[in-house]
Amino acid sequence: MRALECEVDWSTADYAGTQAPVVERILHEAAAHHDILRERTEQIVADDDLFKSLAPHSNYPRILMDKFVIHMDPEDRFRVRLHRFKSRRQNGGAVEKVHSHKWDCSTVILSGAYRERQFEVFDLDEENRTCRVEPLREHILTAGMTNSMATGLAHQVINDSDDEPCLTLFVRGRSRQPNARIFDIEAGSFYNTYGPDRQLKVGLLHMGRVDPDFH
Repeated sequence: MRALECEVDWSTADYAGTQAPVVERILHEAAAHHDILRERTEQIVADDDLFKSLAPHSNYPRILMDKFVIHMDPEDRFRVRLHRFKSRRQNGGAVEKVHSHKWDCSTVILSGAYRERQFEVFDLDEENRTCRVEPLREHILTAGMTNSMATGLAHQVINDSDDEPCLTLFVRGRSRQPNARIFDIEAGSFYNTYGPDRQLKVGLLHMGRVDPDFH
């Protein structure tokens, strides 16, 4: 945590070009010492106040990927999380939608593997919620490998294993855009996603109108 606080410039607009290599090095070093992760998770569980401060930002259980927040920077420059990308047996064969994030991020694979597909988005029309999405890159990440993404890059993560989950140590930076996006490649469309409270309000309003067409 100290390295992420002191060695990374979270304010730069060029995260991928200048800061991602620094964050990936820090993550790679942490991944080589699993005792760091064990000690931190034990500390969280033993400290009721710390647990209560982090729990609202975690998501478990989920269908595709469980998210456990283990540190939040006091200045909200970054957050550190542990992810579990479930196996096909665990997730029932569900596949993650193509999406983008509103922050820069880096990750290191702790165990297992996943396949990531990255996409380029063209002709994005905010008013009509239309766009064109084209494949950009596909690669497989295995234990010990690192990866970074800049804000807004569309991607999709797939655990192809029938039985082995993929565990990752993940760091996200501060929000740089008002929302993330989910893309429908075939339809050439997208919709925005928001924070949990706003998403809940949208759902409640639609349910009150007996309208099932909401995200």
